[in-house]
Amino acid sequence: MSPSRTTASWTLAVTVLLSVSPGCQPGNFEANEAWSGTIDTLASGELVVQNTDEPLWDESDMWQFVEEIRLGTDIDDEAPVFGEVISFDVDGQGRVFVLDFQAQEISVFDSDGTFVRTIGSEGAGPGEFEQALSVDISQNGNVLVMQMLKAQLSIFDPNGSYLRTESIGNPGVGLRPYPGGFDFGGRYNAVVVSFHDDFGMTQAMARFDQSLAPLDTIAIPEASVEREAFTHEMDLGGGRRASIGESIPFQGSFEWRFSPTGNLWTLTTKEYELVELTPAGETLRRVSKDHDPIPVSEEEMDDVREEFQWFIDRGGTVDWARIPDTKPAVVSFFSDDEGNLWVKREAAIPGDEGRLFDLFDPEGRYLGELRLPFSLHSDPEPIVRDGILYGVITDDLGAPNVVRARIDKP
Repeated sequence: MSPSRTTASWTLAVTVLLSVSPGCQPGNFEANEAWSGTIDTLASGELVVQNTDEPLWDESDMWQFVEEIRLGTDIDDEAPVFGEVISFDVDGQGRVFVLDFQAQEISVFDSDGTFVRTIGSEGAGPGEFEQALSVDISQNGNVLVMQMLKAQLSIFDPNGSYLRTESIGNPGVGLRPYPGGFDFGGRYNAVVVSFHDDFGMTQAMARFDQSLAPLDTIAIPEASVEREAFTHEMDLGGGRRASIGESIPFQGSFEWRFSPTGNLWTLTTKEYELVELTPAGETLRRVSKDHDPIPVSEEEMDDVREEFQWFIDRGGTVDWARIPDTKPAVVSFFSDDEGNLWVKREAAIPGDEGRLFDLFDPEGRYLGELRLPFSLHSDPEPIVRDGILYGVITDDLGAPNVVRARIDKP
């Protein structure tokens, strides 16, 4: 661990106004009388929530997003400049812990943006990292760093001193972004992979308490429809064959996130459907919203043709008619500490990339559109805690920064 350095690495930025109707705070059911959607209950008890594209927000009232701090800028020679932010977390004191995948070290910043120290470094020894994928902070302030390929969890005290390493999961497999870590209930979740005789594998989530004592194992939600792809069998000679493939673009994706209730939420972007599941996999609620798909631009199709050229050069056949001329209206989502769902919109016009979110309350009712003053990455997953938004952005020089913005609500 390097000596402590005191360097202010922060930047003040702009204020953006976001509208929300008076009294229509997320989760306030009685106040949302103007909601234009419907909620139906199936015989199984499953709730079906259908939203129109009409928001509850009124322009007479506003949210304000105020950017306060930006970490990883080059305003000072002593300030760390990140290569690739793969994970970050925030402790109870507002300190930010940033894992740089390129440097394989964690940079720690105080709540005012002052750089404090680094934790760990690249290497194979105690307290060193090889392909570290995730950093998480426990309730007592300990720092947990997951090295999934080695199935190891390195643990440091709040001051960055190495404590021990725990063996968790199966070596030889790495997932980016890493879907585990602490959930809202304080349980640590670690991905466990089981291999099958047909060379397939099954993923599950092993859950531990704060002391890392085992609790249980739950299934990881899976998409109900597999992504389609173009495939081609190649004859390598000598009786050997190999298969190559290229996924059909613009099909959308399947995402899942933890919920503060202890349940899980999933998003299927093509259908714009959110589903709330119990840890046992029981469906509690389905949420949808009226929307229009986004047309695929000619520039995007040019990129697809260029990307597919390697496949064609090796004998693969592309049925261009199977490539959609539209793409899903949304790309990802996350849940905040109040249970609201932030669904990231696909940009319909240049300049909106990463700035637009549809906000739903915990019951699945559409509250309105958020427009941020910066373009927020989907991975690593943003954090909203105690009225503060944390996330990763890219600065004008192409370097990743971690941004903190205050959410002012009326």
